[in-house]
Amino acid sequence: MTRKILNLVLIGSVLSLTGCTQKKQVWIYTSLYKELVAEMDPRLKAAVPGVDFQWFQAGSENVAAKLNTELAAGRTKASLILTSDPFWYLELKKNGKLLIYESPAAKSVPAQYKDPDSAFVTVRTPTMVIAYNKESLTEAEAPKSWKELADPKWKGKITMGSPLESGTMFTAVAILAQLYGWEYFQTLRSHEIVAAGGNSSVITRIETKEKPVGIVLLENVLKAQTKGSPVVAVYPTDGTIPIPSPIAILKDTEFPEESKKAYDWFFSDEAQAIIRQGGMYSAVPPVKTPATAKSWSELKMTEWSSKLIEDIYAQREMVKQKFAEIIFR
Repeated sequence: MTRKILNLVLIGSVLSLTGCTQKKQVWIYTSLYKELVAEMDPRLKAAVPGVDFQWFQAGSENVAAKLNTELAAGRTKASLILTSDPFWYLELKKNGKLLIYESPAAKSVPAQYKDPDSAFVTVRTPTMVIAYNKESLTEAEAPKSWKELADPKWKGKITMGSPLESGTMFTAVAILAQLYGWEYFQTLRSHEIVAAGGNSSVITRIETKEKPVGIVLLENVLKAQTKGSPVVAVYPTDGTIPIPSPIAILKDTEFPEESKKAYDWFFSDEAQAIIRQGGMYSAVPPVKTPATAKSWSELKMTEWSSKLIEDIYAQREMVKQKFAEIIFR
């Protein structure tokens, strides 16, 4: 046997052995916070051995932009997605991009938080609340409801994020427009509301007293409080707004069985505890509560259903356009 042939045989043997031990690589695209991903990664890998889980982490809008671009090009490496934009999941479902999977681990999640065809299921529930700076307002002075924010006494004092930049803020705007009509936002505009950026930007404006009252995610308030922030949450009497955030598997994933095992793990006590650590409510009944937050059972929640998702999905471009016309004109 010549040296050249011997080398080729040796190389082939090494490649063969490597192939036998190479882990399957499963990509998860998510808007979960980086610190939560860091907590989840080793635990998920231990729960589903033999799989090399990789993460793409960004805001919901950026995750959607990346995946949509890859799908348009005909190929994505994503197997699972976890973001806070339920209307995007409906779009993916309608376009035939999601794997139908009725997870036994998600069996107890209430029907209104599930896709009726099992294309996606809520895995965590961020909530939109009112927040205020306690150095500027007392608890008695602070607004108690969404409706109260339209009172002239709050002129020049309110901030929120932009639904053009934040998926969670889009949901809040769509729900509030259904509750109080677009006249509500016209009033907020006349009261000089500042709407820009995402939830972190809102917290900053409240903390600096640029705007002492804001519409913001509860998890951002809780996170700020751990750092000594003067920002306090108000659970509106006319309904805390849930932002049911789903999980789904891409239909064309190379590893459907491994993806299903990972999907199931996200409903485990271990994963749900990490979600609560991030300031979000668990999706699995009995719903457990993030530390220092009001319990789920105490909250009055605005309506949520698969029909609501369909209705808002059908109007999503109109909602963004109408908001921009009123607030940014």
